[in-house]
Formats: sequence, structure tokens, C-alpha cells
Amino acid sequence: MSQLIIHPATMLQLRAFEKNMPQSIILSGTSGIGLLALAKHMGGSQALLIRPLNAKGEEDTAGTISIEVIRRLYDQSRTKTLSKRFIIIDDADRMSHGAQGAFLKLLEEPPAMTHFILTSHAVGNLLPTIRSRVQHVVIQPITDEQTSEFIDGIGINNETKKNQLQFLASGLPAELSRLARNTEYFASRARIITDARQLIAGTGYQKLRIIHTYKQNRDDTLTLIDSAIAIIRHSLKNKPQIGAIKQLDSLLDARERITRNQSTVLQLTKAVL
Repeated sequence: MSQLIIHPATMLQLRAFEKNMPQSIILSGTSGIGLLALAKHMGGSQALLIRPLNAKGEEDTAGTISIEVIRRLYDQSRTKTLSKRFIIIDDADRMSHGAQGAFLKLLEEPPAMTHFILTSHAVGNLLPTIRSRVQHVVIQPITDEQTSEFIDGIGINNETKKNQLQFLASGLPAELSRLARNTEYFASRARIITDARQLIAGTGYQKLRIIHTYKQNRDDTLTLIDSAIAIIRHSLKNKPQIGAIKQLDSLLDARERITRNQSTVLQLTKAVL
């Protein structure tokens, strides 16, 4: 796995699975940690990939994986194979309730030589009966040293830019790569960081304005919360404060509830006001 940037502890776990791959495994972690890249690496180039689709039938992380897709997968997986077959279900928590029920049947009657690799940023949205049947690996963020080595490796020498990348990426390799190579995305993330700082320490009016700005986009709201969480954790490293710890707990609770489709406005308001 030398071409991927992986935390050393996570690397040890995944190498163990290379020798003895479980029938079903789920990789979880923060958005930007690179779950799909890891899953593809484990499954190889021939792995069947299933991703959420929107109403137009286009791949969309905000879409869903329907019961019809999983039923077709059930039929496909019944065909005989003489070699290992890998099936990746990206953003598995986007399976509808019916799809999760159908997938559970696959786990209960696993086809021979077939391995499922699931990814999820919100494992709690999966049925407990699915979670109990898969090997769960939490992917850890990469170290500061690994981040610095990556930035140096792509030729960024400006110290200010390096520090910004280090902070914005927060140990998430896929996020780091995107920030480093896409200037428009970098500017967008920088704006969200500015908003996150106001969400934490702004006036009541400023906080309400930000909540109103993000209320129509659940994914951007989660990115805003993740940015605020990163800022607080960075602050706590240098100066532990009870108030900051409580604020961090409130934001983590809000994030969990929003991933369960609760109101973004209500949860953000409860967390910061």
C-alpha cells in the first residue's frame, strides 16, 4: 500500500487483512480520509463498485442506494467464480432501509469466494444487524509528519501555504490531495474555515447568519461542523479549556444528529447558541 498515505496503525490492521480477508469489512472515518481509495486498493481493479445515485441516475454522495440495486447485486453474486470476487459498496449508509434489509440477506447467505468492502462516514445509520456481521476498521487520520512529507513531495515550498494545507486537511489524505491540486476548492474551504471560526466565537447575529447560509445544504453544513471541530481540537492542544471541551461535545452531538437527517438549523442552533 505504498502509493497510499495511511496512518501506521491503520496500515498494520489492513496488512493483516491482506493475508486473511474477512468475508465482509467496513471502513469508516471522517469525510476526506480516503475510504474509497483504500477500498479500491483492497478490492483491486476488477472489484464491482456500487455508489449512491441521485434521481437522475448519476453518482451522487447525497443520493441513495436502492433496494433494486441490492437485489440485482444478489443475483449477480450468485454466479460461480473460481477466484476471489470483491464488491465495494461506497457510502453504504446511503442504502435505503429496504436496501439494507436486502443486503442483510446477502450477509446471511454469503456467496462463495465473494468479499464485501463497505465504506461509511456514518456507520450509525446502518442496521445493527449489518454492523454486527462485518469487520469494522476505523481509518485514522495521517500524522503531521506524513502530511508534511506529502506537501514537500508535491513541491509546495511556501511556508504559509504549507501551514494552511496542514490545518485545512487535518490529517485527511484525500482532502489534502484535493486542496493541494485544486485552487478553487482551496479557496472554498478557506471560506468555510472563516465561517467556522465565527460559528465558534462570533456574535449571536453572526452565528445565526452562518446557520441561515448553510441551512439548504446538509453536506456543506457537515463540512462547516467538521471545520469548527478541527479548530477547537487544534486550540485544545495548545490550551485546554473546559468551555472549549463543552463546545466540542455539543458540535459532535449536532453532527451525529444531522447525519441522522435531523434539522440542520435546529441542531446547529442548539450547539452554538
